[in-house]
Amino acid sequence: MRDPDAPPILVMKDGGMTSAPNPTCLAVIGAGQMGRQHAALIAAHKDCSLAAICDNDPTARSVANRFGVPFYGTVPELLNGERPHGTIHGAIIATPNAEHAPDAVRCIQQGVPVLIEKPIAESLAAARQIIDASQETGTAVLVGHHRRHNPLVRQTKEILQSDALGRLVGVSVLWTLCKPDDYYDLAWRCTPPAGGPTLINLIHELDSLRYWCGEILEVFAHASSATRRLQVEDSLAISLRFENGVLGSIFASDTTPAPWSYEATTGENPRYHTTSEDCYHFFGSQGSLTFPQLNVWSYPAGSPRGWQQPLTTQRSSCDAEDPLPIQLDHFLNVAQQRETPLVDARDASRSLATALAVLDSATQHKPISVETP
Repeated sequence: MRDPDAPPILVMKDGGMTSAPNPTCLAVIGAGQMGRQHAALIAAHKDCSLAAICDNDPTARSVANRFGVPFYGTVPELLNGERPHGTIHGAIIATPNAEHAPDAVRCIQQGVPVLIEKPIAESLAAARQIIDASQETGTAVLVGHHRRHNPLVRQTKEILQSDALGRLVGVSVLWTLCKPDDYYDLAWRCTPPAGGPTLINLIHELDSLRYWCGEILEVFAHASSATRRLQVEDSLAISLRFENGVLGSIFASDTTPAPWSYEATTGENPRYHTTSEDCYHFFGSQGSLTFPQLNVWSYPAGSPRGWQQPLTTQRSSCDAEDPLPIQLDHFLNVAQQRETPLVDARDASRSLATALAVLDSATQHKPISVETP
């Protein structure tokens, strides 16, 4: 691997010599499932290189060896130690939630832009530490709510912002699937505060709803752990009230064999069997929309309106793509100050606040207003 601090390579272009840009060097902090996935994407990318792996588990050195890069046991060692691969231009943080804030703040204070896996932190207080550090240093923070990079998700927003549905009235969401029992063999997944589907999975749905429908002001949630009998919820029924008057509902469970979930319906991740079902339904004053099939239901133009009248349907065409490579492209531009973060620290903190409000509501058995970070 070429030293990024070495002089740029000169290449022929249009009959003359020009400088080829050095690759952006990224470190991965946290060598778990997502960290290894990020490392593989970086290693395969033509415009960046993997500079190092950092993890407090010594056995993670094998991941660094696999990619042929240095291994560091702590973030200070990564940032302050000798780096044979040169300057680190950015870091991807894929550590446990409780470590997001301290790891991110250390990088930010040294001017290293970060991509933080969701949720941004384990608490709003920790998230504010990241926000403050970013504002004080001017160092960019991108948070990995990766679905926003999916063209299918973006096209859905375009439809909702068009006049196809009129004024948005409501939205209904199903997130129903069956996780294998061994999924919960990892202790952190089945114990508070980080475990359970709300912070692991539903924060994605809540972030998407914010992106599509606007800010969520209030939630009222009922949660159950009656099926798995763990310390964390396995099923939830959630009512949502949006700032713009839209109302919403989510039923979620990771204990039922069912085809209605983002993972099963979009084809975004090839590890999941794909169905042709829908998991979101949007209801407007002039029409309705299903997701991910993108069927728009409405009355024909010029025809009478009413529940006894026939509806027509028109489908938009858009294929889902793996958003992680698209997110990596965006992070490279953020690290090089060519783009601003699509999901910055304050934006991601709002999604965290909404998820925490769901858990608070389920515990207190009352509506909870979403705290503004």
